[in-house]
Amino acid sequence: MELLPQSREALDEYVTSSIDDMEGLLRVIEGWAVRSVPDCVALSVTLLDEDLTFTLVDSDATGAPVQDGVAAQETREAGPGPPPGEAHPLDELDWADMARERAFGSIASTVCLPVVEEGRAVLNIDLYASTAHAFSDRIDGLVEALGAWQAGAVTNADLGFETLRRAQHAPARLREQRLIDVAVGLVAARMAVTTDMAALMLSEAAERAGVSESDAACVARVLLA
Repeated sequence: MELLPQSREALDEYVTSSIDDMEGLLRVIEGWAVRSVPDCVALSVTLLDEDLTFTLVDSDATGAPVQDGVAAQETREAGPGPPPGEAHPLDELDWADMARERAFGSIASTVCLPVVEEGRAVLNIDLYASTAHAFSDRIDGLVEALGAWQAGAVTNADLGFETLRRAQHAPARLREQRLIDVAVGLVAARMAVTTDMAALMLSEAAERAGVSESDAACVARVLLA
């Protein structure tokens, strides 16, 4: 599998005390995954605290280059839904069939495995396979190998490869977070308060400005200007 270009860019900028070698972790997970599930064609790891996703993908096996596959996915998502009255919207089998129709490339099954530390989920491991039953009877082995939380495993929830889209946005998220960190430091120094208090003040300023907390970078830009 190849590291997504945006994931490479994000890894070059990403610094954390919790994981020393993020690419090494991705490659270790890849090794376990492909040994356990030979049809595995992609994987993503999402750091939940940082809301950052990193992705490895076998673009040949998925049947389309990464960018073309995303475009195709968006086209499918924009297409018409099933005719009224033809299927109940909560019918699980029909939902799974519809999800597979909108699947990315040749991805036919997925599993999401959360990793829990001290009672709190810290990251999600998403695996993607090219066959519909690739993960059948293999989840227990994956859970044990990857140190995941078995009760939290979810299958076929991301046949559209949404983690790919999140991974493509990771560099921009890192740039915004760096901007916010600089603004927090500036507020802390100017107001003689702790960085936690400065972060709260920035969040409150964003709320007063009518932007969401995720758009706090907008307020940070104004402060730094």
